[in-house]
Amino acid sequence: MAPLTDYEKYIRTEELLGLQKAPDALTCHDEMQFQIVHQAHELYMKLIEHELRFVCSLLDNGEIARATTTLGRIARTLRVLLSSIDLLDTMAPTDYMTIRTGLGRGSGQESPGFRTMLRLPGELVWPAFASFLEKQGISLRQIYDHPHDHHALFQLCEGLVDYDQLLQIWRQRHLMLVYRIIGTGTPSLKGKHSDLLAHGLKQRFFPKLWDVRDDVFGDWTAAQAAKGNDHGYHG
Repeated sequence: MAPLTDYEKYIRTEELLGLQKAPDALTCHDEMQFQIVHQAHELYMKLIEHELRFVCSLLDNGEIARATTTLGRIARTLRVLLSSIDLLDTMAPTDYMTIRTGLGRGSGQESPGFRTMLRLPGELVWPAFASFLEKQGISLRQIYDHPHDHHALFQLCEGLVDYDQLLQIWRQRHLMLVYRIIGTGTPSLKGKHSDLLAHGLKQRFFPKLWDVRDDVFGDWTAAQAAKGNDHGYHG
């Protein structure tokens, strides 16, 4: 064999490309795609964890601009995760059934990367952000009452909302894939689809960033009513 190039050594392509089943060990043709997509997801989730931890260190140092741009990178990574699910839409339900014989009782809910993305917002990111706001001597309400007077802080907050929103969309998109592959009535290994969807829709990873919107809009609606203006939100 030819000696490894510097690129192959750096990327460790021999190890990386050896992590998939050999062609003669595949349960069906689509198993190669299934395994590669999920392995890539774990790598991107590892990157997201790396960047989230970096955001926390930046906030600790008061580096607002770089923390915001890092959140933008995380959002782009989440969009890559979302778009890559489209590949799995091309899989026939019968091929997935064949793949499950090798997957056993494994489930995407057991993904270490996914569990980390769910855990870090409340465990690490929000405490770092709350501490940062305290040092700045400003509240979320002040920021959202006057977003253009606090442009940098508002963009930082919205970067966190982007993460929250995209992660919720990711969960819903994954569930739609499940519907497409095994149907809407077949129970998954982790419970009924309707129960999973209801749980996902109720979860907010940075709830105070959603609550402040209710507060701002609620006070505006009340003020309009006091003036005799019926301009509140009517759906």
